[in-house]
Parts: sequence; C-alpha cells; structure tokens
Amino acid sequence: MSEIETDASSDGQRLLSHLAEHLFHEMGGALPVETLHLRATDHLDIDVEEVQQLTEDGVADGIYQIERGDDNAQRITGVEPVGSPPDVLEAIPGLDIDIETDDEPADFTQIDVVEESMATSLHDAGFDSYGALHAATPDDLLDVPTMTQSKAQIVIDQAGQHIPTEKMLASEALECYQNHLDEYDGQHAVVQDILEVSQDVGDPLALDPTVSSDETHYKGLLVLEDTGHPNQVRANEFPQHEQHCNDGEPIPPKATDIDHIGLDTLEATAQKLARGNMGLRLVGPHGSGKNYLLRYLHYKTNRVLVSVDADSSMLAQDMLGVSTVNENRVVVFRDGVLTKAMKHGYTIVINEGNVVPQGVMMALQKILNQNVLTVKESGEEIVPHPAARVVITMNPPTREYRDSEPFNAATRDRFQTIYFDYLDDDDEIALLDQMANANRLRVKRDDIGRMVEFADATRENDTWPTVSTRKLEHAIDWIDEGASVRGALKHVTKASAEPHQNPADTHGKLEDI
Repeated sequence: MSEIETDASSDGQRLLSHLAEHLFHEMGGALPVETLHLRATDHLDIDVEEVQQLTEDGVADGIYQIERGDDNAQRITGVEPVGSPPDVLEAIPGLDIDIETDDEPADFTQIDVVEESMATSLHDAGFDSYGALHAATPDDLLDVPTMTQSKAQIVIDQAGQHIPTEKMLASEALECYQNHLDEYDGQHAVVQDILEVSQDVGDPLALDPTVSSDETHYKGLLVLEDTGHPNQVRANEFPQHEQHCNDGEPIPPKATDIDHIGLDTLEATAQKLARGNMGLRLVGPHGSGKNYLLRYLHYKTNRVLVSVDADSSMLAQDMLGVSTVNENRVVVFRDGVLTKAMKHGYTIVINEGNVVPQGVMMALQKILNQNVLTVKESGEEIVPHPAARVVITMNPPTREYRDSEPFNAATRDRFQTIYFDYLDDDDEIALLDQMANANRLRVKRDDIGRMVEFADATRENDTWPTVSTRKLEHAIDWIDEGASVRGALKHVTKASAEPHQNPADTHGKLEDI
C-alpha cells in the first residue's frame, strides 16, 4: 500500500485536514473520527498516535468541530482545512480528488480510459482544458492514436464532470434561456388562459383513409389531427426539456406490470382512455410517474390535457363556471375548466381526487353515469365531446398518506382504477440514467444503482421517510452541484420526512451503500 510522506507537523495537519474535508463531503457530513484515522494511517506516512495528536491539536485550533453521538462515537461535524489542497492527495486510491491550477494543462489521466500517452496526444491535438474536451464531438477525437468512437464518447462525457459546476450550470442556463426566446419569438413569459380558448381538439386521423392504420393510434388510443391547438401537449412541456434543453422526443415513461392483468401501466392507461366509457382513477405514491405517463400519452396523440389540483378550498364554480359581468355590464356565463373540457374534447385530470368537493363530484358522477353535464348556473346541458375524458389521480390511503381518505364505494364504482408502484430496480436505474445523462454525464450509473438501493430500503421501512423516484431526481441535481452521493441522499431524505420521522434513522443504511 503506497503512503504519502510528510516532513513536518504543519504538513501533516494540512494533509489531514484536507483529507478530512474530502471525507466529510463524501459522507454528507458527520464523519466518524475513527474513519478519518483509518484512512489517514492507511495512506499517509503517519502513525496512529500522530493522527490522534493532530486531531486533538486541530480541535484546539478550530480546524475540526467534533461532537459525540448517542452511541458515544465521536464525529467530525465541520472542517476548516489548512492552506490549499496538497497535490499528493490525488494519489490516494478511492478518492475522487482533482486538483488543478489555472496556469497548467488539465490532467486528462483522471478520465477512466485515458492513459499518459493518450493524454499527451490530446494536448498535442490542441485540447488543453476539460472544457475544450467536453465541447468536442467524437469525430473530433478520432485522429488521436488508439482512440475509438466509444472511448471518445466516454472522454467527452467524463470531461464534463471536471468542469466547475457553476460554469456548466451557467452555460446550460444561458442555452435554455436562448432556446426559449427562439421558440416563442422573443417572448419571455408565455401566458395562455385555457378558459379563453374555445377551440376543439382535432378529429381522429383514422377518419382520413390515406393515413396508415399504424399511425392512427398509440397503444389503442386514437391519435388526433394536430390542429395547432394552443393548449395541446408539446415536447417542450416535459421536465427534462426544461432542465436540459433536450432536443427531440420526450423520454418515454417506464411502466410497471399490473398484478393479475397481463398489461403494464402505460398500455392499460391508454386502453382505458381509448374506451372512454368510464372515468379513470390512477392510484400510486408520489413520484411513481402517474402524471408524466398521462402527459406522454396526450403528447403522442395530439390531445389537450388540463390538470387541476384539488384541495379543500376548491369551489364548484371553479370547475363548472360562474356568471359574471362583462365590460358592457351584461351578465354572461364564464365556463369553468370542467365545462370547457367537456365542450371541446379535453382530458381533465384532477389530482388529489379524494378531496374534490361534493358538488363537483356529483357533476362528475352524472357525466360518468349519463354522459351529460348539467350546469344550473348557465342552464346548459352538455353532451361531452367524444374525445373528452375525466381522470382522477390520488395517493394510496397508506401510512405515508394517512391524510389521503379513500373514495366511498359508490364513487369508486364509477371509475376504472389502475394502481401504480415504483419501478423495478433495473428500470428505475435505466430511467434515471436516461433522464440525468441525456446531454452530459451528471452522475455515474453505478452511483444511480446505489441510490436506488437506498430508496428501496426507505420504501420498505414503515418508520423511515420514503424516497421516491422524483426525490432521486432531486438528489442527482444536488450531486451535479457538488454534493456526494451520501450527502445528496441525506438531504432529500430529510426533505421527505414527516414530523414523526427521523431522517437520521436511515444513516446506517447509507453507510452500507
């Protein structure tokens, strides 16, 4: 085992404090003193007694803040390292430390597939910084000896991880900003009042005999003509487009198999929407992909989706409309989102459907029972547009959602129900990898696997905060911004905790991963 020599106590404290700072970051805080001592004696040319003395001196000098936990073990809760990071720390196995100065070329051997000879060739080819390397295309690198297409892609991806986070984020934010202005002809905010739009969705493509039958439906749900409706679901409305300016098709949702049925959630949702003979209820934990899947189906079939979050303050008139006085002081009826959807063929999605007010629920039930919506305020009786659909989403009435009341039996009978669960590990890893690393490598796939392993453990433990797929996306953002895997998971676990839960209960599992 290689050791790094130290010549004086000051050099030893400098090395130890920077090693402690890195391990503290890696652990996401609360670094056991024992862990620091073990790593220091393994890799630094100092013995146990000297490490202990340096630690005690560092506490006295304010370099280390140490607290004793309930288990009587000492943990470092803060580090103020001495001086600049020593270059020799890069030689410690297992530490992802990259120390560079602005006046020297980048050390490309930090990239997995780059050895000394290839690093020299890259510099000879004019690539002197990680930024220049990350901006290259694979074809730009193929003239470098021993470089292949696959190696070139790895080099470009990993180069992005060595660019300071603030520079990368600023560059991506500027690109997204400019793309928004280009897409909306220079407009900054784009405001569309769906209640002011009185335009039907398009007719089914299947009505046109010249269209191939394969193009007329998506998993059984009819594809409508793209009429340019201003509220039609578009690719730029998907989260990964907004965050990473991803060109092309939105990422398809990962689906889970439905017990006893033989269909997955994507197929079943499309087919229930295709039937249209009942309301549809999607039940699953937050972050399990209910709304993303719905939006994707509507994108693929050129439909309009109107999403409403129900709560105790919702009024029937919000959904059914209200009489108001116009600019000519004439009383007119203004549609609500439900009446507008039924008239023009939209899908209305009511989130947290179990808290919908009774007046709105009665109107929904009449639509589902009799295929008619009666609006007393306007005197209208509306036979819905044949493309109109009613969907309710809700969390399951489990421990985690104890405030989520179940529907009564009469209401449940009026809705077809599809249950969503978290993805299988391989699918969840693949989805997060695809979403996180579409344009550049933000987190390694192996690290995503560790994160999913931890999330699984939280979902199976009734006393721990539950980390959903969405929370793992948040954790990846924190990692991209400089957090360690453990630190990011600790943070999102804390953010997920209910008042009766202690996020620190999960830290033992984090040590295991």
